[in-house]
Amino acid sequence: MITQQRIRQLQKDGYIPKGTRGNVGLIVAVQGYIQFLKDEERRTSKSAAESRVREARAKEIELRNAVHLRELVPIEDAQAALDLVVGKVGEELGGLAARVTRDMELRRKIEAEIHGAQKRIAEGLGASANFIEKGGELPNANAVNEP
Repeated sequence: MITQQRIRQLQKDGYIPKGTRGNVGLIVAVQGYIQFLKDEERRTSKSAAESRVREARAKEIELRNAVHLRELVPIEDAQAALDLVVGKVGEELGGLAARVTRDMELRRKIEAEIHGAQKRIAEGLGASANFIEKGGELPNANAVNEP
């Protein structure tokens, strides 16, 4: 099932021994061809593995570059930024009622609204932190804003 030219090439490569007067034994030729196929399979799988290693290295370099260029932020940095913003918002809202009015009844109403807003912000932060850690669907921003 292979051509004479292919047999000559396999003889040249050393898989099939050269016979006398241009003849080659069938068993020797089949064994040589099988050996060639096994070697080819080994080379193919080796080159495929090398290709996967090259791709992994390239991906690693791309990720390092993205971190260096601040296109990709470590999860700890993202969570720290969220915590910082929410902490600052909490600080500012904490004294708002006292700055707005001296009327105690109105102040309590304002403080209750601020507390509700802080609770919703904390829930949104929790959803964002979960999204950052696990991925999945982006939390619905409108669901957090509902009182």
